[in-house]
Amino acid sequence: MTVGSGIPGKHQGGLKVPKVLLFDLDDTLYRCHKIPAIVKERISAYMLQKLGYKAEEVAAKTTELYLSHGTTLAGLVASGHKIDFDDWHEFVHQGALDYDTLLHPDPSLRDILCSIDLPKYILTNANRVHTELCLKRLGISDCFQGMFYFENVMEMAPQHGIDVTHSVLCKPDPRTYTVVCELLGVAAHDVLFFDDSIRNVASAHSLGMMTVLVGVPPEKSGTRGEGYDLALPTLHQLPDALPALLDQPGLVHDDSLHHLHAGPGETLATAASGSQPSVVAVPAS
Repeated sequence: MTVGSGIPGKHQGGLKVPKVLLFDLDDTLYRCHKIPAIVKERISAYMLQKLGYKAEEVAAKTTELYLSHGTTLAGLVASGHKIDFDDWHEFVHQGALDYDTLLHPDPSLRDILCSIDLPKYILTNANRVHTELCLKRLGISDCFQGMFYFENVMEMAPQHGIDVTHSVLCKPDPRTYTVVCELLGVAAHDVLFFDDSIRNVASAHSLGMMTVLVGVPPEKSGTRGEGYDLALPTLHQLPDALPALLDQPGLVHDDSLHHLHAGPGETLATAASGSQPSVVAVPAS
């Protein structure tokens, strides 16, 4: 009933077979150091040009708000600023980023995602347009069953009793994960969540989610730490780290082969070092 690690000498603790995989977007599905640098510059420019902050105080303020509220935007709203969210995202993301230059198709990642015959969703603090543009450039738009992004998370919050009149609901707020799980109809412990932020994975982990911290140095690949069950440099190491999660490339798109996957609650056999991953086949219910 577990998915084990195939990395010798590293974390060998098993993970329960998840019902759903949840992926962060930026710095998790791709790594492009220019993008966060540009976004950071644009956030500072927004605060200078539209909110009246002084140049000498912007850097410290953005860090303070990010650390205290999850995102600078959430911190600004909590501080009483009236912000047009569409204007913010246009200024910070799609109006500033040359997606065609910065991002490129990732066939290897696509093969990995298509080889996991489980429902996969995006959960990002970014807005819809940015999310769709990134996924399109990476060539993985059709690898996910759905997306949770800034706009729809904010729209769903009141439906779950969360007042966002003067606040923003986003990761790492535990309520974000709770809302997503309720909408997906799964318990937190049935979700495997991937994110590059230790705060985000730790928050999800505290609710019972299985978590993978993405973006660690190579020497820490396969390790376990407080708030996460597994650490990986990039998602390209996922087949080696959790080989039993994967079937054959394209399987998730071939309905005729769905009877071959091991479903939630069944056992996925872990590949020993140097061997091929094996999967316990069970009939589809």
